[in-house]
Amino acid sequence: MSAPILYVFGNGNLSLDDFLTLYVPGLQRALDAGAAFWVGDFRGVDTLTMEWLKTKTSAVTLLHVGERPRYMPDRYRTKVSGWTIQGGFDGDADRDQAGIDACTTFLAHDFNTNAKRISGTQRNIEACLALGKPAWT
Repeated sequence: MSAPILYVFGNGNLSLDDFLTLYVPGLQRALDAGAAFWVGDFRGVDTLTMEWLKTKTSAVTLLHVGERPRYMPDRYRTKVSGWTIQGGFDGDADRDQAGIDACTTFLAHDFNTNAKRISGTQRNIEACLALGKPAWT
């Protein structure tokens, strides 16, 4: 079986404590499995994931809107210089679709959806599941 391609996404207002609890165990399991990571450039999950991965792997594709990433970790003495930077997306939905299309599995948690609003994270989770891409456990 080939290594997973893990698209990591989630809410922009995630706390560090929640990131450590909800994401780091799965990220570590994916790293141990030799996964390639795909991540966006927005605040919250995206930036925390980039910071966590920057000294651990060069198998990262950073997807960004516009001409350059909104956030980029330091390249000095990190693995960031080996990351693939893929940009020029017109908006977050286009960027997210590229990650959804490329991944074989995803790591995401949504806590912003309620009776009045479906978050972008929840829409991305539903899109992955509709394509038969399982949640990473």
